[in-house]
Amino acid sequence: MSRILILAISVIAVIMPGAVLALGLGQIDLKSGLNQPFRAEIPLTSASSDELAGLKVRLASAETFERYGLLQAGFLTRFDFRVSGNSVQITSTEPVVEPFVTMLIEVEWAQGRLLREYTVLLDPPVFEAPVAAPARPAPAAPSQPSPRPIQRPAPEAAPAPAQPA
Repeated sequence: MSRILILAISVIAVIMPGAVLALGLGQIDLKSGLNQPFRAEIPLTSASSDELAGLKVRLASAETFERYGLLQAGFLTRFDFRVSGNSVQITSTEPVVEPFVTMLIEVEWAQGRLLREYTVLLDPPVFEAPVAAPARPAPAAPSQPSPRPIQRPAPEAAPAPAQPA
């Protein structure tokens, strides 16, 4: 019985490294916003130089989208998928006006095929406000002497009434 267990473990140990080192797609890194041409990058994980040489990346077919219960937006067909180094660059020439983009990406190479769904939220682009100049203190009002009370001339004394003699 122990011989069978050792044999099984040996077979699994031989098979596992191949499975661990299989080509994969990482998390998408979105580099654009709403109403801008689409730009994103997806890293390729565990990709050997042989796999990269024959790698084909594209949007999955409309039938594949339907099979997985996804709606293929028309603008997705105008996206360009290009392998660059150890990543996939996804770009478009036209601005994307939909805030949610769901795409099913198909990767094919000599040893296999991979499908992966990505959904991204396109936020409106953030424009930085121009840097304001440091606030200058308001000019001080010229100092004026404190107001003096108005002096009016004293009223003239009225002549005293005459007394009877």
